[in-house]
Amino acid sequence: MVGLSTLLIALAVLATIPVVALGGFLVATIWLYCPVIRRIFEDRPVFQPLKVKPDDLGEPAAFASSDGLTLRGSYFKARTDARVGVLVFCHEFLSDRWSYAPYLDHLRDRGFDVFSFDFRSHGASAVDPAYEPLQYASNHEVDDLRSALAYLRSRPDRDLSGYGLFGVSRGGGAALLVAADEPDVWGVVTDGAFPTRGTMTSYIVRWAEIYVRCRWFLALVPRFIFATLGDVARAGTERTRNCHYPSVERAVARLTPRPWLQIHGQRDVYIGTDIAHEFFARAREPKEQWMVADAKHNRCRESAPEAYAWRLGAYVDRHAPRRPLAEFENELVEADFSAFAAAATARVEAPGHIPNVASSVTG
Repeated sequence: MVGLSTLLIALAVLATIPVVALGGFLVATIWLYCPVIRRIFEDRPVFQPLKVKPDDLGEPAAFASSDGLTLRGSYFKARTDARVGVLVFCHEFLSDRWSYAPYLDHLRDRGFDVFSFDFRSHGASAVDPAYEPLQYASNHEVDDLRSALAYLRSRPDRDLSGYGLFGVSRGGGAALLVAADEPDVWGVVTDGAFPTRGTMTSYIVRWAEIYVRCRWFLALVPRFIFATLGDVARAGTERTRNCHYPSVERAVARLTPRPWLQIHGQRDVYIGTDIAHEFFARAREPKEQWMVADAKHNRCRESAPEAYAWRLGAYVDRHAPRRPLAEFENELVEADFSAFAAAATARVEAPGHIPNVASSVTG
């Protein structure tokens, strides 16, 4: 019996060695690499956000966030006799409310009101002295969008059928985070939206391949190690910047029954298509994905303006709480997007034009 007990104890000790080794490895990598990951996480990408000089100033609006900041927006009414629905525009990082125009202004001719607002520390909205925003959606952007919806619900012309959300990049992340918890959101469209945790993990894996030359060793490291490194680094940023970065992945998984149209550029060097596809896979039906050929980050509309306008118009018409205007009904019934895309591609492949669009649809 003594010999058997000794053997069992020895086996138990041996079994704990891999666990202890893995734990030690994780602690060592957190100590060595989390400061580096955090610095890179807090770097702002070098890109030019869309800036638009407004022609139509709309109806000015001011409303308060839950923590007392004054946020500014503009309400643009449909250029039709009847209203089909209301769309809320969420601008990209470092942009402002006026950038709504190239994306959504044409939908006012289809019967949609559009509300666009400046997130805190952007445009004409108040600066939050306790929070320095980054290109990732935090609880503060979520609060701003929820406050915008509260303002719309308080208007005399409020739409009892609810609201559709359109967001670009970080604005798309905020839209998804809010839509998952707001029962009167009837649909979401995002352009270049991304998950914070998934994006960080993907980048950390790429960095590891640069700094660690031993490929077979990296292949043995569980992916959760990389994700944990990102979580620890991100927590440090949250403490110093007075914010929290909610899980956009979890929000997407809870989006049903609201429909989601994901628009993403195939040449996006910031958020690769592998990240976009993995992100999209987390959502349940109804969902639709459109990968735009030759488009970089937040440049899908510029790469395929005609197809973009058509696709967006058809999508919101299909999901709006009221039937689309009669003049567009035949277009929705008879239109074949594959034929449209082929014709558009033929046009833009002519000399002097921008290459057009490729489409991939699920659901």
